[in-house]
Order: sequence, then structure tokens, then C-alpha cells
Amino acid sequence: MDDEYLPDYIKENYNVFDRFKFDYLFKRLLADGYDHEEAKDIIMYNCALSALVLQERMHNEYYLEMSASDTIAPDLLQMYREEFSKAVYNPN
Repeated sequence: MDDEYLPDYIKENYNVFDRFKFDYLFKRLLADGYDHEEAKDIIMYNCALSALVLQERMHNEYYLEMSASDTIAPDLLQMYREEFSKAVYNPN
């Protein structure tokens, strides 16, 4: 795919080192009418991915379970809650 045809949000988010960013980009591509495999291929071809993203989203095929209307992923929600609790109850 030529760069001129890439959505701006893909061009602007070359480094995809966390699951939040991957989920955001993937859902945007789904909302723009791409299917799961096309969205995965666009991200794989045009973005630098961390090992965590590759393992948790690609290798485990979590991306196949995602939809454009999904809210935050359960694994990310759990991580967010844990970090929030640490920040609020253990401010050290």
C-alpha cells in the first residue's frame, strides 16, 4: 500500500509499542471498513511493533476478537485498575 493512500492516523503513529495504541489503530481501521486481516496487515506493514504487541495481539490472535465498537480491552482495563489503585492507595 502506498503511503499516499494510508490514513493519517497510521502515518502519525508509526511506533506501536503498547497495546493501547495498537487497539486504537486497529479499531479505527475496522471502523473505516477494513476487515480484520486487512487491518492487521496494514499495521504490520507500516508500523514498528513491540514484542509485547506482537505476542499479545498478533500471535495470540486477539485481534480477531476485536470490533470497532469495543470499549477498552479486558486485559488493559485490569492493568489500568491495578495501576490506578497503586497510585491512589500507595502514593510513595
